[in-house]
Amino acid sequence: FLVNVKETGQVWQVDYSDIDNLRMDQIASAEYLHDGFFDSTGRYFMIAANFSHKMAFIDTVERKLVSLLNTGEIPHPGPGANWIDPECGPVAGTTHLGEGLVTFWGTDPENNPDHAWEICGTVETDGPGLFLRSHPDSPHVWIDQSMHPEADVNQWIMVMDKETRELTPIHVADRPAEHDAVALHMEYDQSGTEVWVSIWARGRGHQDDGAIVIYDDKTMEEIGRVENLNTPTGKFN
Repeated sequence: FLVNVKETGQVWQVDYSDIDNLRMDQIASAEYLHDGFFDSTGRYFMIAANFSHKMAFIDTVERKLVSLLNTGEIPHPGPGANWIDPECGPVAGTTHLGEGLVTFWGTDPENNPDHAWEICGTVETDGPGLFLRSHPDSPHVWIDQSMHPEADVNQWIMVMDKETRELTPIHVADRPAEHDAVALHMEYDQSGTEVWVSIWARGRGHQDDGAIVIYDDKTMEEIGRVENLNTPTGKFN
């Protein structure tokens, strides 16, 4: 398993195949380490170094840092997203806490070495966010804008077409102003046909007015919701 030792800028890779003789490799990367996720093959661990405005890429087979990449102001991928880009092949991406930007890079050094660990593209959103998610069987990447201070941005989710990189906005957190509601953390169901999005109601006296809204990924239309939830966040399957 992998341990992010945040302030040190180190990733510790622990091999417990021989539990009586644990092996731990300390891999220097960049400060300060936060969210990380694997590429589609499960070989490369990709982790945000917020303070350095970089993504760090660890080869878990060779147990070493393979590259650092400047992505934008304070990268924050959350659980991250992998997809196939028509130009670059396999890619992964991150949102940013400091600006409305999605940055994605190549993740296939064997078959697409020219794009590996280099920026493949960027897409501007209306505001900074915490999470982006996708699914192998979906044509979309869902992106939140929850860190923007204005309701006309943070209540909306952006849905990116993987082929065209075009964005479609969806108004998720349809709450009165006093609810101070934001939309965040999208999660697919196992089949990749539904996307579940959280609504945080942060206003005083309205914290129990949150919800999870369920969308059809193909049509981007609401198909259900779970109401009366207190700040629902991560949803995992």
